[in-house]
Amino acid sequence: MRTLQFTAYCAEHQQTDHIQDECRIAQEYVTDLLSKRLVQHGFEASRNEPDKIAVSVESHPLPISVTCESAQDGEGHLVCRINAHADEEQDWFEKIEMQSVIKQLGQAIETTLKNDESFSQFEWKS
Repeated sequence: MRTLQFTAYCAEHQQTDHIQDECRIAQEYVTDLLSKRLVQHGFEASRNEPDKIAVSVESHPLPISVTCESAQDGEGHLVCRINAHADEEQDWFEKIEMQSVIKQLGQAIETTLKNDESFSQFEWKS
């Protein structure tokens, strides 16, 4: 599993007083953005739930999830994480191939989010 952690700050987050609403809005914004823009990087993406996207490339399905929580910095920033999960029961060749797909997906996600000024402080975690 790879995780991209980043900070989100969107103007619409200031319109609500509830942290849960801020997180839900950010999660939905990120999943919507990715489901629309990953196509430009050769991935097929569809939103299954507000915080989950089904992604595939060349018939390789790969579920990803988005979670956001308050950074509690008093400035309305949220810390968001995108997780990509590979099937652990694959044979070694499929596992290597899937790791390559996850790396490509990670680059596509990071590029997409960096083009939006609402996001900053990107860090990959394993």
